[in-house]
Amino acid sequence: MDARPLDPTTSQLQEPAAHARRPRTRWLEWGLLSAALLACVVALGCTRSLEHIDLALGDQLARLSQHTVSPDIVIVAIDDKSLAEIGRWPWRRAFHAAVLDHITAAGPRAVGLDLLMVEPGHEPVVDDALLGAAMERSGKVVLPLMLLDRHGTGQLTRTEPAPELASAAAAIGHVHLEIDNDGIVRSTFLREGDGDQWWDQFAVSLLRVGGFELPSELPGARAPAQGARNVWQRDHWMQIPFAGPPGSFARVSYVDVLKGKVPPGHLAGKYVLVGATAAGMGDAYATPRSGQSELMPGVEIAANVMNALLMDRRLERATPWQNALFSVVPVALALLAVLLLAPTASLLASGALLAAILAVAALAPSLFGLQFAPTAALLGVLLAYPLWVWRRLRAAMGYLLEEFQRMETRRDLPTMLPAMRSGDLLDRHIDALQDASQQLRNLHRFVSETLNSLPDATLIADASGQVLMANQAAYQYFIRHKVARLRGYPLGELLQGVHRAGTQQPVFDARRLSEAPQPWGAEARDAAGRDLLVRFVPGFNTDGQATSWIASLVDITPIREAERQRDVALRFISHDMRSPQTSILALLEVQRLSPEQPMHPDTLSRIERHARRTLELAEEFVQLARAESSAYRMETLNLVDVLDEAVDEVWPQAQARHMAIQVQRPDVAPLCEADRGLLTRAVANLLGNAVKYGGRDGSEIRASVQRAGQGWRVSITDQGPGMTPEQQQQLFQQFARLDPEHGTTSGVGLGLVFVRTVLERHGGGIEVSSAPGRGTTFHFTLAASSPPLPATGR
Repeated sequence: MDARPLDPTTSQLQEPAAHARRPRTRWLEWGLLSAALLACVVALGCTRSLEHIDLALGDQLARLSQHTVSPDIVIVAIDDKSLAEIGRWPWRRAFHAAVLDHITAAGPRAVGLDLLMVEPGHEPVVDDALLGAAMERSGKVVLPLMLLDRHGTGQLTRTEPAPELASAAAAIGHVHLEIDNDGIVRSTFLREGDGDQWWDQFAVSLLRVGGFELPSELPGARAPAQGARNVWQRDHWMQIPFAGPPGSFARVSYVDVLKGKVPPGHLAGKYVLVGATAAGMGDAYATPRSGQSELMPGVEIAANVMNALLMDRRLERATPWQNALFSVVPVALALLAVLLLAPTASLLASGALLAAILAVAALAPSLFGLQFAPTAALLGVLLAYPLWVWRRLRAAMGYLLEEFQRMETRRDLPTMLPAMRSGDLLDRHIDALQDASQQLRNLHRFVSETLNSLPDATLIADASGQVLMANQAAYQYFIRHKVARLRGYPLGELLQGVHRAGTQQPVFDARRLSEAPQPWGAEARDAAGRDLLVRFVPGFNTDGQATSWIASLVDITPIREAERQRDVALRFISHDMRSPQTSILALLEVQRLSPEQPMHPDTLSRIERHARRTLELAEEFVQLARAESSAYRMETLNLVDVLDEAVDEVWPQAQARHMAIQVQRPDVAPLCEADRGLLTRAVANLLGNAVKYGGRDGSEIRASVQRAGQGWRVSITDQGPGMTPEQQQQLFQQFARLDPEHGTTSGVGLGLVFVRTVLERHGGGIEVSSAPGRGTTFHFTLAASSPPLPATGR
């Protein structure tokens, strides 16, 4: 069968490829959203517009870590105990001199008196002299330098210690702290000055006096150089890496040192800081590790600065480009996640990125000495998922509405627009989607039921030839080939035993699948000898692309068999029936030429012989047609009775040749279900053949009925010349004769075909056993039938 172009009137409806634009639109929307979100994140990260939130979040993260405290730092605390025993503040400087002498006796590295003594004391003048002498004896005392806004103008002026004390100090360091807008101390400048003179931070001065080797370049962010004079300048802006909450450093009470209760070993070789820690002293600040509820004394803040320098622990605020990079990377990953992953997976990925941002922000100060601003990154990741979901939801709702409107234009579909439904807009769209889903399920069921209702084996395969669906007729056809599961089976393997009619070429050509989709098919024959009409038709989607193939196998065996029978009938009528009739007409024409002469007896005999041959041929043909029909009248009968009737029918021919027919009967009645007339005629044909071809006159023919499993076996044996295997193969062909070419026996070669047809319609079959010189035996088996139950009277 030649392939023909697909009829456009029968092709599927092709609709605009709207979904082909959706991937490009999706990427465009994602690109615009990503660009806008990343730009905002970069701007927030660089400008530190969210600094207040960043600092508060950094404080909370800082509380999760704990740093090592140097054992070389000791605080002599002017605590509540000291105030209770010595008296209220201020104290006489003679007490400070006595405490300093006790500290000096212990042998410290350096001593920092974090006490503001900017003016001569109100005590006796001898107290300043005592303190100055004690400072000179120590030679390692550092005093603080304060900055004051005396007139409230914002102009800072330095306030140095009293001259008598300043001259006795080993160094003077400023104790100025940087207080952020939220009132929390997080940093300090390691160097401050007015342009002519610079002072180190109090902790730096103390380390220098103690002989600690500081780096040539102090840590902290550098300030741009300023050429102005008499303007207070700051440099080396250091973020203070607080070691812990207040009370993290070793402390001894001021009054215990004054009374000599502190062992010298506690102060030997230490950096000793003397300062106020009592709550009412006023020298306390809010820090990231203390918060507003628990303030940290200024002397302990100085200890934290000193601890950072001693432990070489640096902390700087990230630069704008570092913050921008820190913010952009997780936001970009979040945007990729919402684009490429499923909604649940992208949500989990966003949560993981938020945790990663917080983890990096918490660990970066300890690992890299950088303090990132995480708020911009957190805000970007938090916004990426809902913004994209909102955009996709808007796009999905728009697409659904568009599809519903397109479906509304189909006259064979119900209305699906959500305008008539209750609830908000999303609820109405969801309800409409449920209607559409229900309709698709109904359509799928309709297609499945329609496919199963087709009488011919039908398969639906994908573009590569893998079976997707099959109807019941296909399962019934392929179950004979022991193929129970068709789904996923390649068409090439299923149809490998089906070849084009008259050739050995397979009817399925896999190359057609990769070519331009066109229907093709051919008449074929399978391994079982059935005639098939095989057809392959491509299936198209709404974009006109071939996505499937429909294969149908139409069993045309009855049609071809009917055509063959028609050819036989035509041959029978045109040759076998015409030949004797033509002979009769020829003999009559000869007689007509000599009407005065009487018809010769030999001519009459020839006319009679041709007429009988025509009658026998017609009778056998009619009987064969009846055997092939479906009008069988089945009844329970005794095979012995059938055999006796058949023997009676052929008895004259057997007597003419002096042949004896011996019948062997079983002990019980051999009952079966059969058409009496047709079965009797079939047995009579076998007996008649035994008489015709049973050998010499006077020979014997044996007929028997025996039990064979669940049935009865009928055998007819003659003593004829037997048959060769080649003759046995042609035995049941139409118009085949058993006698030699020039034999004298009558018959037209339809008798055994009639016998085989009758027995096959009764569920049995005929077999032959023969060999040259050993006679021939025909035997067949029919299913046994139970005897009828006897009638019972009331």
